[in-house]
Amino acid sequence: MFSEPTMSPVNTVSFWFSKRVQRWLARNVPAVSTATLHRRNIFILPTAHGLLYVAATTLIFITAINYVLSLAFGLAFLMVSLFILCILHTFRNLQHLTVKGIGGDSVFAGEEASFTVLLQRQSGRMHEALELSFPKGLLTRADLIEGAQLRVNVYLQTKHRGVLKAPRLLVQTRFPLGLWRAWSMLDLDMCCLVYPTPVACSLPEAVSHSGGGKGSSTQPGGDDFHGLRNFQPGDSLKQVAWKNLARGQGLKVKQFVDSSDDRFMLDWAMFAGFDAEGRLSRLCYWVLKLARSDVDYGLNIPGVVIQPGRGDAHRHRLLSALALWQQLQHIESATGDAL
Repeated sequence: MFSEPTMSPVNTVSFWFSKRVQRWLARNVPAVSTATLHRRNIFILPTAHGLLYVAATTLIFITAINYVLSLAFGLAFLMVSLFILCILHTFRNLQHLTVKGIGGDSVFAGEEASFTVLLQRQSGRMHEALELSFPKGLLTRADLIEGAQLRVNVYLQTKHRGVLKAPRLLVQTRFPLGLWRAWSMLDLDMCCLVYPTPVACSLPEAVSHSGGGKGSSTQPGGDDFHGLRNFQPGDSLKQVAWKNLARGQGLKVKQFVDSSDDRFMLDWAMFAGFDAEGRLSRLCYWVLKLARSDVDYGLNIPGVVIQPGRGDAHRHRLLSALALWQQLQHIESATGDAL
């Protein structure tokens, strides 16, 4: 029998502390679309360089006492004054800064989601050396000096399809000398839609076409790739799928058809043998491919049927249906479009 993994005391304390911090932030810095930084939501502590600065100041002061050096006393007092003055400047560099969450564009799983944040300043205020980031994300640096507002993009790595809610945004600064770090953790209530990762594939032989009242059918031809079938004596060698043969998949022949109706219905059953995520990824690939062609295409997956159409809005509807399959009851609540 296998015993369940247990958390080390250090990890247990870290997890407990993290939970307490999250609850405290949720209570004192609630989720809002627009936040103005002030003394209640700005935190400040010395940086590692600041601590080294304090140690150096202390060493100089002790040396001045031991050797009764007036010049060393003056230098120590000057360094202390500078250290205290930096507190005010670092804090003031964030104070009265308004941060507004605009939102993020839809992306595919595995890509970086880009969330747009609007920074606004009051008249007569300047905010320099600002750093914005999500946990474990890349830093975005900005200076708000001349204009009244500035749009910046903050990036977050995506892993899974669905609705991605942005975590708390870290807004920080070490201005002017890097001795102090002032920061705030803001929940700007932003989210974006993450589509499945498209996986390149070919359509199987049993391609589903919509009836659509046009009498859809296919016949042998040379216009559209239809799938693969086993090689038969008499088949042209030009149509042999040599790449599949090199992969050890047997001798296959490419099939091409002339469609009497340019309407396709992408169906869940086309990719039998794959798990749900595998099917969604392959359907996503074909939605993108058909969107670039001059055909009407639709989607039929369990619980969702979208009739053939074309255009950017139609493509977004299909991709949204794939992204939110079995995750939300109403896709329009996250995308603004009714399926």
